[in-house]
Amino acid sequence: MKYIVAMLLCCAVAHAQERLDEVIVSDSRIPKSRKNSGKAVVKITAKEIEKNKGISLAQLLNQYAGIYISGSQLHPGQNLSYFIRGGNNRQVLVRIDGIVVSDPSQIESEFDLRLLALDQIQSVEVVKGASSSLYGSGAATAVIDITTKNTATEKTSLQIAQEWGTQNTHNQKLGSFSDVQKQYLQLQRSIAKIGLSASVSRFTSDGMSSVVGTETDAVLKENIQLNAKSQYDGPWGWKAFFHRDLIDSDFDDSFGFVDAPYTLSSKNNRYGISPSFTKGKSHLQAHVSWSDTELTFNDSFPRSSFSDVFTSELTWRYDITAQLTFLGGGLYQDFSSESSSSEDTFAHENVAFFISANWQHPKGFALQLSGRNSVHSAFGAHQTFTINPYYIFSDSEATYWKLFGSYATSFIAPTHYKLFDPMYGNLGLSPEENKTWELGVEYVAENSRITVVGFQRTENNIILWKNPSGYFNDVKEQKVRGIELEGNFSFQKLSVQANYTFTEKVKQEPLRLPKHAANVGLTYAAAKAQWGAHFRYVGSRYDADFSTYPSTTQKLKEFALVDVRVTLPNFIGNANVSFALTNLFDVSYTEFIGYSVLGKNLNIGLQYAF
Repeated sequence: MKYIVAMLLCCAVAHAQERLDEVIVSDSRIPKSRKNSGKAVVKITAKEIEKNKGISLAQLLNQYAGIYISGSQLHPGQNLSYFIRGGNNRQVLVRIDGIVVSDPSQIESEFDLRLLALDQIQSVEVVKGASSSLYGSGAATAVIDITTKNTATEKTSLQIAQEWGTQNTHNQKLGSFSDVQKQYLQLQRSIAKIGLSASVSRFTSDGMSSVVGTETDAVLKENIQLNAKSQYDGPWGWKAFFHRDLIDSDFDDSFGFVDAPYTLSSKNNRYGISPSFTKGKSHLQAHVSWSDTELTFNDSFPRSSFSDVFTSELTWRYDITAQLTFLGGGLYQDFSSESSSSEDTFAHENVAFFISANWQHPKGFALQLSGRNSVHSAFGAHQTFTINPYYIFSDSEATYWKLFGSYATSFIAPTHYKLFDPMYGNLGLSPEENKTWELGVEYVAENSRITVVGFQRTENNIILWKNPSGYFNDVKEQKVRGIELEGNFSFQKLSVQANYTFTEKVKQEPLRLPKHAANVGLTYAAAKAQWGAHFRYVGSRYDADFSTYPSTTQKLKEFALVDVRVTLPNFIGNANVSFALTNLFDVSYTEFIGYSVLGKNLNIGLQYAF
């Protein structure tokens, strides 16, 4: 790992031509430049997404510090685990276009990132650390804030894309380019100052087995998005949307790791409207949305589940002065879920109020404060808060040092399954509580940005399962700590992104979570082509082997993967052509014991804009 850290530090002294800065929103829910933010936020722009053709959203997120999504290198129908800052799925909150999404029928109530198509995403922000005071339950280790594509001009625009790829495991010759196919179509047009956008994405694969086996397990994923937004002048504005995501996948028997004719189907529909009003120093924003999810498993224990979520939120932002901004809001949510294994429908309501203030002194001192009171119909009220001071040393408009720190509390509400399940549920459960300390420093110049962050999180009232009694709150306190080092450097034609992550669960040996992880990405923009390479290192970690009973724990070896790509813009007219070769050296590695992993594969993409 030493040579990766050395590369990061050495690149900092180089000279370059462009400034690395962007506008971020998610850390305080107030749009501001990165310079004036009190946290280290991951911002994945449309440009970054565009140059990463041929990979999934989970694979893209894995390129950034502090984020490890386990399962991203497996069969595309395999479920994912979100180990961000050493947390679990229940400690990560996902928002899409400003609205919190989840599936309360699942054990951890998480949103399934497999459902989303990267082609339909405009940008992603990831706020690491506790953010429950602004976002509520689940925002304990990260908030993944996704913005979908929704832009339109007066002229009709049409974008068509097609991708072909192989789907080989280790030590296989490059297979058929029909193993993986993706089609994408987007149509945009402004009519009567209303921007309309419609897109369809379709992904199919049939080249690898879910577990290490001989037969292939097919996957079909379809995504439909319909968006509309106002473009007229005046204080009023609005956005409306309908999104439908579907995934059908074959899978195998995980007990014994044998081929099996099992299938799963997951469908999610989201629709809503977001009106806004701006006048003078005030800005009102409302969100009203509905979401329903249906999940069906056809295996040795057939089952299905259904869930509905209604969300309404109103926020008010007021710029008291040029240095002080107030933000307040209220939230109402109604959750319901049911399962084929039970005749009952489980439901709960959530009401929350939050306030926040952001103060920025011209001489560099700044402070962000926020607090939230959440009232859950099952266990009552719970309060969280955030204190986030920071100081900016600015030599010039383009160069500055920033010191920042925070102390924040967060909570994870018990899910429907843990509360209401007839066999294992416990209505006496209390929410899990997390407390997070964070301290960091960031240096930004015209050509570079270096960020170092250290954190420690204590977890209390952790909800555990014990057979046969079911779920209970553990009285033991657990600690997680880590360090994240990031560097972004931009030269005349070359850009470098590098990071290193150390994550430790104190006095624990967690499954599938590496202590050490690192990434180095290079992009070279030539006159007629863009070249790129990415190196990813994942350290050793532990996993459970379910091929025997009782299961055993094994230590998995570290591995490193290298991907390369080339994009030829305007290859023929407005057509762009891309080539990506993943796992260039066909490295043999294990992500989950007993499951197939991707070997060396080639992806070819063609994109045309009218």
